[in-house]
Amino acid sequence: MFQRKALRLPARLMILALLLSMLPLGVLAQQGTSEIIGTVTDPEGKVVVGATVTLKNSDTGFTRDQTTTDKGVFSFNAIPTGNYVLEVEASGFKKAISNAVQALVAKTTSLTIQLELGNVSEVVNVTAGANEILINNTDASLGNNFNSTQILQLPTNARNVGSLLSLQPGVTRDGYVAGGRSDQANLTLDGVDVNDNQNGSTFAPVVRVNPDSVEEFRVTTVNANASQGRSSGAQVQLVTKSGTNQFHGSLYEYHRNTVTTANDFFNNAAGIERPALIRNLFGGRLGGPVIKDRFFFFIQL
Repeated sequence: MFQRKALRLPARLMILALLLSMLPLGVLAQQGTSEIIGTVTDPEGKVVVGATVTLKNSDTGFTRDQTTTDKGVFSFNAIPTGNYVLEVEASGFKKAISNAVQALVAKTTSLTIQLELGNVSEVVNVTAGANEILINNTDASLGNNFNSTQILQLPTNARNVGSLLSLQPGVTRDGYVAGGRSDQANLTLDGVDVNDNQNGSTFAPVVRVNPDSVEEFRVTTVNANASQGRSSGAQVQLVTKSGTNQFHGSLYEYHRNTVTTANDFFNNAAGIERPALIRNLFGGRLGGPVIKDRFFFFIQL
């Protein structure tokens, strides 16, 4: 009887049940997160207890708020990567707004917000330098974050984002990182293992990624934290692009020909002309909202 009734369920309910069963898997897969911590102080440098701290991302409608502890500390853990606005309010102080807070993957952003005496209706804008944000001053791990602009502008081999790892100090052309073998690197995409266990390459994940599909990534070459240290080599964490409240996209063609290609030493010694090399790569990407502040899409061709 139970099986017979299940077969008679409307198709619409069956589809809804299937979608609901898939939601937890989708949430668990998105693990490319970041952390923002900080301290709120008064003009004399003393901590401010009970200040209201609000974190907002206007691109996705994401928002969180909390109050500072008895040590004047706030901490936003496991938040999506992106650009945020941080607002701090406390009785007897002007409202402080920091408009340039970047949450980078696998990196803790540390801030110190100093409030000014005055009415809470008054606003003080705080600007943080982009270079200061990229510097790691919270732990002993060594490595660099690459944002979307850098990924698109830096030269890559065959448009493989993983090849940017070769620009790091302590990395050889064969993929050995700080003495670790090339097959000892750990690559994740949105928190999911994408290591190529067959070829064991440091520079190429098993899932092909390109500059138009990756929003940012971080490479930790040495002193990886406990959350990363699966292997002795580099720890590479990539985050894919996502849709936002604004429609955005592009169409492109990448052209490479023999004119900009150098001949190798042995061909020149034997009098052999450089081989022909012509590549034309076409593609595009489009992202935007399905439901504003709730649900987004991103398509990469």
